[in-house]
Amino acid sequence: YRTEYVAKMLKNYVYLNPGLTIDFNGEKYFSENGLKDLLEDNMSQEDMLYPVIHLRGDDIEIAITHSKTQYSEEYHSFVNGQNTTQGGTHLTAYRESLVKTIREFYNKNFDPSDVRKSIVTAISIKVMEPVFESQTKTKLGSTDMGGKLPTVRTFINDFVKTQLDNYLHKNTDTAEKLLRQIMQAQRERKALSGI
Repeated sequence: YRTEYVAKMLKNYVYLNPGLTIDFNGEKYFSENGLKDLLEDNMSQEDMLYPVIHLRGDDIEIAITHSKTQYSEEYHSFVNGQNTTQGGTHLTAYRESLVKTIREFYNKNFDPSDVRKSIVTAISIKVMEPVFESQTKTKLGSTDMGGKLPTVRTFINDFVKTQLDNYLHKNTDTAEKLLRQIMQAQRERKALSGI
């Protein structure tokens, strides 16, 4: 076994199951705050633009921050404990709802790329009988949560719209930093398109 590969998988399991301790080769893996720990373990405090926004629901958990040094978007996505490295319907819906909620919160029609620039985020959802697009289960194909629940898109959209909006209203310092980040991304994009 490749120890570093196994260790990475075990870390994901403890992030998805806060309170669980896994002992592997004498090393203990444990997470108290779920996906919040995933972002904090993969980034330094100095690199975070603002403290991790950590939102939890019945079948959904989200952690969000922006990086001061990285330009690309970074997503960690999970469905029923499976690391969906290729994303899928849940990640598409999540990226969409992030932009929509932030646009509505600031009441500005930001370009989606400006909102998502430098974002580092993780999402985990639980779906009844998920359908994956590949045999390795790295991409979710399901559009429904299952049972009498709404579609994956509606479920994620409603959660992000309510929870993220509430969080930004309560944490004005984070909201200001996020706005400055988006405006900076907008200026950079316009400067580049002018060249």
